[in-house]
Amino acid sequence: MIVFAIDCAAGTVFPELIGAAKGGDTWRNEYICDKTNEDILVFGSSRAIHHYNPTIITDSLGMSCYNCGQDGQGIILNYGRWGMIKDRYAPKLVIYDVTPSFDLLGGDDDHKYLKWLRSYYDRECVREVFEDVDETEKFKMLSNLYRYNSNFVQIVADCVHPFQSSGINGYRPLYGEMPDLVLDEDKEGSLIVYDGLKEDYWNKWLNEEREYQMVVVISPIYGGMREEQYAPLEALCEAKGIPFLNFAQSEKYIGSNEYFNDMVHLNSKGADEFTKDLVAALKGMGI
Repeated sequence: MIVFAIDCAAGTVFPELIGAAKGGDTWRNEYICDKTNEDILVFGSSRAIHHYNPTIITDSLGMSCYNCGQDGQGIILNYGRWGMIKDRYAPKLVIYDVTPSFDLLGGDDDHKYLKWLRSYYDRECVREVFEDVDETEKFKMLSNLYRYNSNFVQIVADCVHPFQSSGINGYRPLYGEMPDLVLDEDKEGSLIVYDGLKEDYWNKWLNEEREYQMVVVISPIYGGMREEQYAPLEALCEAKGIPFLNFAQSEKYIGSNEYFNDMVHLNSKGADEFTKDLVAALKGMGI
């Protein structure tokens, strides 16, 4: 009875705490799911949150912009978030930055992409994502404590003193520069295995009727990227008439230490330079 009472109390207390968050990822998640109203939204993983400067995008295109990127996340989280956003409004432009390991490839546990969706499980579009990942989640979600168990400390901390800034319109720049490295020219790597659920969500998203423009992007990466990692998505975008902008093979960025914080993330200088290049490409398409 005590456990049941605590569980019921959690269902009342934690939504209030989330609504009272002062910053950090708790505040960002709530803002992205329920409060965004910007003309341009950027989705993706850490390579989105650290690579796209909304200030430059807004200044150049004359449209408001928010960066919805999330560290270590991909299409499964973003599809759930998008379901909540599109129930509220349609932005003018959606930019999705692709990281194959999170957005296309298999080999990981898809449960990890549910963390930031658990507190919104009561919404139909989110429940559908949980059922797709694991049908037994519907039983676990009967517990309010389970909905918040991976975020207890962060939710409380973000109400008192946030772990980190919520960012500049969601954007979190990185500061630092890569040391000198010798690039490995052998890019054969391991066998490519695609995640069927991730592919399904791409098909659903790109096939839906749109009142907005969508652009799929691969931002720069220090050593370039194997084409087979993203080939199915590139083909799907071509079939659906969705612009696919690939900066991963750009000689301007490959091996350019001054633009990178680490092997996969641009630093603030690189992010500003890339954002300007992206804006130029968007303008070239009439956006």
